[in-house]
Amino acid sequence: MGNQIIQQPNGTFAIFSSEYGRIVVWDASEDEIVEWFAGRAAETARRNARETIAHVAAGRPRRAYYQFAMDWQEALTEDRRNGGQAWKGPRHGETSSGTCHPDPLTKRPK
Repeated sequence: MGNQIIQQPNGTFAIFSSEYGRIVVWDASEDEIVEWFAGRAAETARRNARETIAHVAAGRPRRAYYQFAMDWQEALTEDRRNGGQAWKGPRHGETSSGTCHPDPLTKRPK
């Protein structure tokens, strides 16, 4: 199932959903089409992240990452080996500021 962007005779854009068999957006600008797709992608990413967090929090990280699942110490070792910064901060069981610290290399999240 997918969504197809179609240009309307008046120059605006529409989205036809093959899942529903109908037009789900019409008379939209280019930016509105982009934002519609971005919104859908964000919803999917949030749902996937919540499912993964649920597995990890329940002690089942292998259900999300299979044989590639790491624990905190393994991740810190890889972080240090690859020039990361997290290994320099609070260790497992120590107090943290509770603030998200994104890696400057990835620039996410802001």
